[in-house]
Amino acid sequence: MVNSSKTPTGKTKKGQVTVRPDSGSIKACFPRTYFADGKQVKLGTGINPDDWEATATKLQRRLQLELEEGKLSTAEGIFNLGRYQEILEEYGLRAKLRVVKGGLPSDNQIPPKPELSLMEVWDMYCEYRKPGLRESTYKNTYQMVYKNFLEAAIKATNSEDALKIRNWLIENRSCETVKKLLVNLSKAYRLGMKNKLLSHNPYEGMAEEIQRLGAQGKTQEEIETDDDVLDQSKAYTWEEAQIILDYVENRPALSHWFSFLKFKFLTGCRTGEAIALRWFNVEWDKERIIIAWTHDGATKKFYPLKNDRSYKGEEKRKFPMPKDGELWNLLKSIPKKEPHDVVFESKTGKIIDRDVFSLAWRGHDKKKCKGIIPPLIEQGKLTKYLSPYNTRHTFITHAIFDLGIDEKIVSKWCGHTIDVSNKHYQDVAIFAERVNPEVKQQSELDLLKEQLRQQQELINKLLAEKDK
Repeated sequence: MVNSSKTPTGKTKKGQVTVRPDSGSIKACFPRTYFADGKQVKLGTGINPDDWEATATKLQRRLQLELEEGKLSTAEGIFNLGRYQEILEEYGLRAKLRVVKGGLPSDNQIPPKPELSLMEVWDMYCEYRKPGLRESTYKNTYQMVYKNFLEAAIKATNSEDALKIRNWLIENRSCETVKKLLVNLSKAYRLGMKNKLLSHNPYEGMAEEIQRLGAQGKTQEEIETDDDVLDQSKAYTWEEAQIILDYVENRPALSHWFSFLKFKFLTGCRTGEAIALRWFNVEWDKERIIIAWTHDGATKKFYPLKNDRSYKGEEKRKFPMPKDGELWNLLKSIPKKEPHDVVFESKTGKIIDRDVFSLAWRGHDKKKCKGIIPPLIEQGKLTKYLSPYNTRHTFITHAIFDLGIDEKIVSKWCGHTIDVSNKHYQDVAIFAERVNPEVKQQSELDLLKEQLRQQQELINKLLAEKDK
């Protein structure tokens, strides 16, 4: 029994180790008499507080034996923290302890340290959030993007120090995503404190201090955000887009990506939306395509565009496809299948895997894949690397800045939000279907000039006929 080290009066026998609940966690308490400094040693064990007694009993017996054999103290009479950690690991417990030179951690040397590791705190938080999240958001964002960021930071810094983790993330990852991650980390630690599993929150307030800066010139994960769609520095020029398409079309190893990639450039679709396009979404008689679904790479499932509050885009979008235009001819060139079949397939005739497409885009040294963008940068034809998601930025900036199409119309085509009244937005939706996304729009001044020119031609013609 865990309490066998106590007398009938409830007091601990002299020289006995106890493993018991203390401040919301299970701790091992060692007697003062075994150590030269005369201080009591109290350390976390990593045992689950909800089901602790059986494990605590076994651990208590082992620690008592080790203590009596002198294995838990050094020659100088200082507690052997390294040996204690080895015992915990042997029992499958993962209490992370910070070793201070000369012995144990002390209150005046380091800040309080939670018994749970950073990844244990994160996993606990993810399980708590899971029921309220869309399946794809949970897998892609929480279990993939955020978790990969944390694991990379721990590995790079060889530490779980909150400040080191935070600084490394800011220097090496997308700043906006890091800010969101730090917000969630703070919530995770608050959850642990609420459940009395943690003693402090090292990430409190960290996210508030981050400015909208971030890693410059680094290859980032494809985080799909529309907050910066009008930032031309995050878009290729239309001439660069044509260079990319020409390169893909004329490389046998890459040519199967041509139609898919050109569609993304011509429509500004998100990658998942392009993958999910099916033949029943192509309405030839109305000269338009309907964008209403997305395909998630983690779950391998199709989802309606707006089936929970985490998706901020439009529920169903109508994109013009003028007859005999580039988009029309592109889709006509693809062999049509059954209505529910996807329009764009992989090289093997299956649904496109976005990770495979991303690999083809950026290349991979270990797989001896040069990719699409790196060779063009080496050749001096492109000046920067942008993720596949930035084909969306490229279309939007081309439509607005090159073709002169109203931003409200482009936002309706692409499903990103702008500040406009609902009534006016519906009017824009009706008008948007009549605008050709491939033709430069005339400004009101240009239209007026054209009208005056035509009027002058008519006057000149009438005068000429009168003179006859």
